[in-house]
Amino acid sequence: MSQPFSPVPLLFVSPPDSELFAFLSEAHRLVEREPQILERVEEDLDLHGKRKKALRLQDAEWREARSLALPTLDLDAAGVPPEALQLETGRPRTPAYVVYMFLVGRGYYGGFKSSAATDLLLESTTLTVFLSNLGLSMPGASTLHELANAVSNETRELILSAQVRAVLDEGWDDFDRLLQDSTAVEGNTQWPKDSQLLVDLVVRVLRRGAKLDRCGLENIDEPRARKLLGKMVSLHKGISMASGKAGSRRERKKAYRKLLRLTQRALAALEPQVRRVEQAVESLDILPSRRHVAVRLAQWLRTDLENLQRVMDCCEARVMQERKVPVEEKVLSVSDPDVGFIAKGGRESVVGYKPQLGRSGAGFIVGLIVPQGNAADSGQLVPMFEQVVARTGVMPTEVSVDDGYASRAGRDEIKGRGVRVVSISGSKGKNITPPEEWDDLEHVAARDGRSAVESLMFVLKHGFDFRRVARRGLENVRAEMIEKSLAYNFCRMAACRRAAADAAAGLQRLVA
Repeated sequence: MSQPFSPVPLLFVSPPDSELFAFLSEAHRLVEREPQILERVEEDLDLHGKRKKALRLQDAEWREARSLALPTLDLDAAGVPPEALQLETGRPRTPAYVVYMFLVGRGYYGGFKSSAATDLLLESTTLTVFLSNLGLSMPGASTLHELANAVSNETRELILSAQVRAVLDEGWDDFDRLLQDSTAVEGNTQWPKDSQLLVDLVVRVLRRGAKLDRCGLENIDEPRARKLLGKMVSLHKGISMASGKAGSRRERKKAYRKLLRLTQRALAALEPQVRRVEQAVESLDILPSRRHVAVRLAQWLRTDLENLQRVMDCCEARVMQERKVPVEEKVLSVSDPDVGFIAKGGRESVVGYKPQLGRSGAGFIVGLIVPQGNAADSGQLVPMFEQVVARTGVMPTEVSVDDGYASRAGRDEIKGRGVRVVSISGSKGKNITPPEEWDDLEHVAARDGRSAVESLMFVLKHGFDFRRVARRGLENVRAEMIEKSLAYNFCRMAACRRAAADAAAGLQRLVA
């Protein structure tokens, strides 16, 4: 019987002439051109290793203090900050080059969604051949993710700046034009329904409370809260199923009244339990690495109770008193505290983030800002302009945005820096633009060219999964979006290189 998954002996394996190969080639060229990228990655990995070593030393010091003297242990460095520690020679570490390639590679495959990107990279013949020719191999998936996540966002920004320098040197863009726009990105969280949030927060307190014994604390075992939770779940299901039915508004308010009473009783039962945990943590005498986990768990429990009270207050005002609650007072997610409610351009609203993107005239991403929640576009015009000028070293002659960025102060600031055309489309933009400039041919052309940034958004969303994120928390989301932007730029660089090669070949044929 044949064995379809048995190893196949091959003398030579060549990488296919594919988009991935072109992408990896551009990524390789960049670190050959700017080796400081790998130096920075190496520094990030060193710091990650030092932090782990600091915890090991603290654990060893704790054990030494509770046992007979161990003359072979040198604990002089136990109290030293991680940055000042020295790493000893141990098991060979995954090279910075492999971490770099994995980091940009998962951006190419759309980021962190489930394990798809990792599986594709680990099983990629193209990447295997690419690394094998350098005497390198791919480690396990968990190691790769841990090390790639240890790379700082400052290093990711450094890679983006290196791409910009490479584009300038190749002559593919002069960065004379800057187009800016924002887009709604779905966070890794559920749609915020008050009844669901109330249930989820109580569930999470009980779930986390049941794991406290792992770090030397007594578990939270609160039968009253568990019993109340069962009733809360039933009410939540009833609220969800009654939506849209005749008389549902009255029944919904009645169910929410009961749900709020039950939640208040659950909160009253859990509060002393969490307070007990906080007091126990203060006198906890266990390994520092485990105590670090215990402190974090206690902080999470307290935050969950505070958010539970906030959701109750919001629900009381919004449902029972029928008052509009400002979005900044709402808890929008149990899992990600940094998301915002994004309602953009009449499109379907999402709970997530609204990143700002700066596009060059030739289609490269030259700027990325990921604000917390739903920041107004008008406040992001000048910060993006300053970021792009600092990165490219070029003062653009044209800046083009839509009327969401309309700000007289922002427009005057950019004009004052020497930009000839500051085009803000729409009625708001027209109101703050002098008529002679609005009707000027360069301004008209800038407004007509606004569709270019829309095409960038389409490619990012559908080609690099920019529609949603898998990570949670502002810095983690920012890391994911930078990686996707880096991947897009490498693909754009590969396309420009192919176009230049085709043009040169065509010219050669004409001459011949």
